[in-house]
This record gives sequence, structure tokens and C-alpha cells, in this order.
Amino acid sequence: MCKTTVLAQNQNITIAQCSNCKVLNIWRSGVLMNFSFEQFDAFYIATKKLHFDDYRENTPDGKEVVILSTPFPDISLVFTREEWKEFFIKIDEALYMKRVYELVHQ
Repeated sequence: MCKTTVLAQNQNITIAQCSNCKVLNIWRSGVLMNFSFEQFDAFYIATKKLHFDDYRENTPDGKEVVILSTPFPDISLVFTREEWKEFFIKIDEALYMKRVYELVHQ
């Protein structure tokens, strides 16, 4: 049985890890994303350098969003500007706490 540790959380996003399985979970708006620790680091590196305005699109109702493709061609992640900021604040917080737990539990 996995014992998860919440690394970062607010009303919209929860990032938790299972140290036994070496899995990180991001819960966001009805979507659960699972990453190995290595995949999470790679995801962070690949997406952190993206600037919202460089990838901005408009939804049919005119909202500005960024759409991130996933390895599954029919599934994409959609972020408003505020959600984008919030997402990376929580990922930064989760990475920091992950490192703290690694140092404490060595």
C-alpha cells in the first residue's frame, strides 16, 4: 500500500508523492497526472522554460489559454494565464519539498 506525502496543495492543485513507488501525482481540475520522479523532473524542465505569451491561443469563447500536448494525441492540458502561474508555483513548491524529504530521509 502506498503512503503518499502531499508536497504542495491549494484549492485547485495537489501534488503528492509515493516514495516507495517513486511516483509523483498531480491532481488538477479532474485530471490526474502520474510521473516517475525522473519523468516529473523532465516535465518540469521541458515546461518551465515555456512562456505563456509565446504559446497563447484563444478558445472559442475568446479566453486566452496555453494548450500543452501530451503523449496521447487526443488529450491536451489547457491553462489560463492564472492557472499557468499557479501550476508552476505549486510545481516549484513540490520540487522544493521533495528535496527536503530526500535530505531528511537519507
